[in-house]
Amino acid sequence: MNENFVAVYFKNGIGNFIMLTPAIQALAELYEAKIDIVLDDSWKDTRREGVIEFCEQWPLVNEVISFQKGFDQRKYKLLYYSRHGENSEAFNYFQDHSTMKPKHINWRAAKLHEIDFYMDEVRDLGYKGKTPDQYIVPGGGASLWRKQTVNSYPSALNIGICNGFFGGSTWQWERKGWPYFKELVELLFNYYDTRFQIHLFGKGVREKEWARTIGERKNLYNLVDQLTLGGTISMMRFMDLLITTDTGLMHIADGLKIPSIALFGPTLISKNGPRNKEIKILRSPLPCAPCQGSLHFHLCKEWRCMNELKPEIVMAEVRAYLMELTKEGKMMTKKTDGVVYPALL
Repeated sequence: MNENFVAVYFKNGIGNFIMLTPAIQALAELYEAKIDIVLDDSWKDTRREGVIEFCEQWPLVNEVISFQKGFDQRKYKLLYYSRHGENSEAFNYFQDHSTMKPKHINWRAAKLHEIDFYMDEVRDLGYKGKTPDQYIVPGGGASLWRKQTVNSYPSALNIGICNGFFGGSTWQWERKGWPYFKELVELLFNYYDTRFQIHLFGKGVREKEWARTIGERKNLYNLVDQLTLGGTISMMRFMDLLITTDTGLMHIADGLKIPSIALFGPTLISKNGPRNKEIKILRSPLPCAPCQGSLHFHLCKEWRCMNELKPEIVMAEVRAYLMELTKEGKMMTKKTDGVVYPALL
């Protein structure tokens, strides 16, 4: 029996790949095909490692192949790519040889979510089903960290924090980073003592530098660059709350339906925001935000939008979330200087 295959070219962030997973599932159903993910050898940054690891755990993916070393167009019923992908030799080949007609888009004007953008392309190919859910692989490789952190205080609430800097990446995506996580951690410990655990997530040189600024203290676990993507996913499943910027781990939390507070400044919520309506989105108060897709995005060097989102604003949302846990019986209250605060069981 001959098998059908579809080739999907990809070069972008892990969050973009998570948002592409519904369209990949739809392609597999439409063509009754197995999926090969095609990467260009010029792609060297850590995003590539995460995509490869994700695909190796996803049963829908047949294999990840190098365009320069293992690609043969004759094998495939369709070459799928999106104009939203980053340029490379492979991108140019798919653009010249694919029978599909990818769409151009003005993200600011269209106010279209990236998942819907990809799905519109697949529907143009003939797919008529519902939009599949975002797919998140099971993860793995974090058993030691689970034992040392999550399981060390089983009654404590687990709070995850991640801050995407992506130093040196296209468009200087470190502008999405939030500068006040150290202050937020201090506020958390001042309000709630140590009856919870904070876990720092992320990968990369800039993320490691950021994690060091948070400092060291009891019940604070720095997992930055300590885990594979699968290990990070495995650990994130244990989080009761994630506080995150617009980064790939936010999209993983979205797919896993982890309660989260997502901090947005320059990027479009309409395009990049979480699909899970229970995730609280905090926007920058500046009128120029978001600027993604505008000329100001390329001209701005100060990135004031994230600076103006003060830690007290985020702390208020954290307290509101913890109050909800109190109502649900998952927490109890204590008195500190005559003031009642939520406190972990």
